[in-house]
Amino acid sequence: MKTLPEIFDVFILGAGPAGLCAAIRLLDMGYSVGMLEQEHFPRPQIGESLSPGIYNILEYLNAGHLLEDSMYLKNISARVIWEDAIHIYDRPGNDKGGIIVDRSKLDQELLKFTVSKGLYLIQPGKLKQSVSSENGWLLDIINDSVEIKIKSKIVLDARGRKGTLLKERVPIAPSAIAVWMHIKSNAVFNEAFIEAVDDGWLWGSPVSGNRYRIMAFTDPILLKKNSESHLLDLVRKTILFSPFVDKIKSGLIETCSVTSFVNQNPWNNQFIKIGEAAFTLDPLSSTGVEKAMRFSLQVAIAINTYLKDPDSQHPKDFYEEKLIESVVNHAHWTADYYRNAWACCEKTEFWMKRTSFQLDISKYKTDFTLRLEKEFNKEKPKFENKQTEPIPVDFILYQLWNEEIILSPKVTFKTTYAINNDVIELKQALIHPRLERPLVYLDQVELFPFFKSMNGKTVSSALEYFSKFMAIEKSKKILLFLLSNHVFVVDKKHVKV
Repeated sequence: MKTLPEIFDVFILGAGPAGLCAAIRLLDMGYSVGMLEQEHFPRPQIGESLSPGIYNILEYLNAGHLLEDSMYLKNISARVIWEDAIHIYDRPGNDKGGIIVDRSKLDQELLKFTVSKGLYLIQPGKLKQSVSSENGWLLDIINDSVEIKIKSKIVLDARGRKGTLLKERVPIAPSAIAVWMHIKSNAVFNEAFIEAVDDGWLWGSPVSGNRYRIMAFTDPILLKKNSESHLLDLVRKTILFSPFVDKIKSGLIETCSVTSFVNQNPWNNQFIKIGEAAFTLDPLSSTGVEKAMRFSLQVAIAINTYLKDPDSQHPKDFYEEKLIESVVNHAHWTADYYRNAWACCEKTEFWMKRTSFQLDISKYKTDFTLRLEKEFNKEKPKFENKQTEPIPVDFILYQLWNEEIILSPKVTFKTTYAINNDVIELKQALIHPRLERPLVYLDQVELFPFFKSMNGKTVSSALEYFSKFMAIEKSKKILLFLLSNHVFVVDKKHVKV
């Protein structure tokens, strides 16, 4: 075992994808990082269906090779019954689409990769207690009956659902439970199935080990019978899953809670929740691992900013802002998706709960949850329709070549957090009805410094001005974006008649 540092910059609890993603990024930034994992690896783990964005994340971490395993399943096609009770929508598999991995293998290889970069690992081990101190946190860890004392400026809790106590979980969706089992596949069932029924929905897919998983998601209140009977009842109501009825056996069935929640105080005195310890997604999205890792990258930026300036409030505020944004966007998306299911028209308890959920923080009032409640209850903004067809860049710019342009009166600016060289800073963001979110950067170019100098110029002069700071093709792209989204408009006073 490597020599224990006097104090870690960051110590991480849990060696799942979220914790390892944060560790890799922080190690690359030059920080000392330790990690505690309670279990031996490899260990069984569900959540093998990874969304396409996982490729970009692992490539960004220089770990893309970990997905190049011949045993992993790619280009899986799917058959879906959702918006119509009878119509089957066939969704073809795509190259660089989703991937089915063996999580026990992938997590182990990602852990080895992280250790090779300098991670200090304690495995297996158990956290006995954590105590806040003047300089960070004191952790008592038991490893092979030996007590290890750890000091760290920051602790990241990446222990998944078990990293959050029940009393700390703020429900952001109705209660839900998953009931699942595996059957031998023998390559007979080689595509995924998704189907809505009156009391829930089902997902099936080939997974590692020559198995096919059948998974039903339903309301715990409806699980009055034993899990075998309930799973059978749901499967019998389906079209896609009906061939599996005779293969369901009670001894093979497992259950677990999949209720979505957010931690009521996720950044508490530099003890910070990430991954599912911070926020759990509805399984409908199938992007849990990707979202957990992507959020970990943002947390790494917040930590880098904090360690450079411990007195700054920016890191905590940025972290909470991004977490709230994720929670609210996910809640609205899932409610809309449930609303589009044919079964929603049946107005059964399962579907009605999911389309009319109201956030209740009365038992969980903290500064964070009060901010969450405010954003959660906001009416979703409506955006003006935008052109979706390909735009002939040169043709449009040359059509307007000698026209003077001015900043649209609909444009406003707000101070917001942005990332610059891995540090959180306050920047001026552009707001316009045609933009879905405040915009600081476009194609890695900060926009605000250019606006004053462009106002009143002709299109040709604006393009010439932009080209002093960037390549001409990028200049054209940015200028056309601003024009096509009506951020800049033609000054009618100077249009020649």
